[in-house]
Amino acid sequence: MRKNKMMRLASALLVAVLLTTCAISGTFAKYTTSVTSQDAARVAYWGFQKTNSMDLTNLFLSTYTNVASEDGKDVIAPGTNGSASFQFKYDETAGTAPEVAYTFEVAVVDSCDDAIKNNVNILWSLDGTEYVTDASGKSWDKMVAAIKALAGDESGSKQYAPGELPTAFTAADNTHTISWRWIFTNSDANDGVDTDMGNAADLADCSIKITITATQVD
Repeated sequence: MRKNKMMRLASALLVAVLLTTCAISGTFAKYTTSVTSQDAARVAYWGFQKTNSMDLTNLFLSTYTNVASEDGKDVIAPGTNGSASFQFKYDETAGTAPEVAYTFEVAVVDSCDDAIKNNVNILWSLDGTEYVTDASGKSWDKMVAAIKALAGDESGSKQYAPGELPTAFTAADNTHTISWRWIFTNSDANDGVDTDMGNAADLADCSIKITITATQVD
């Protein structure tokens, strides 16, 4: 009888050991593989502002000292002058340039009759640089070319990489001024040219429109 009890006790202990072994092996001895991935993003910074100061409407006036048009239209005449400024603002409050590549364009649509272009008394300028009409070209045409070159290329268009800004339109230098003057002379030769212009059946005129555009490159 005592032997049977010992056998049963031994069997019970064996079963307990096997169960414990299985439990331990299930907890500490198993294959396991784990892979985790995560990502996040924000919108890339642009910085060119929708609202910009682009107003050339005061470049020419209908009234100057001793000059006034009868129909209220803007005019130019010997002894008059004018100027107007324009900007294309970039907001650097984020402390960065555009984070995308883009094309920057300064487009100029201009029309100026030859009588005005050829008159050496009428001088046009950009940012204080006054251009003269000579063998190298007309004062008007030189000014227009200089305006287009503000894009960073004489073609009026240039592509910039992320992190780059056009030199002519940084926060420190983003205002440009067009100006002109019609010299009042006492030279018979020049006075004759001016007088003929004022007496022409079709009075010469000129106009200029500037459009500045920044466009992301796909």
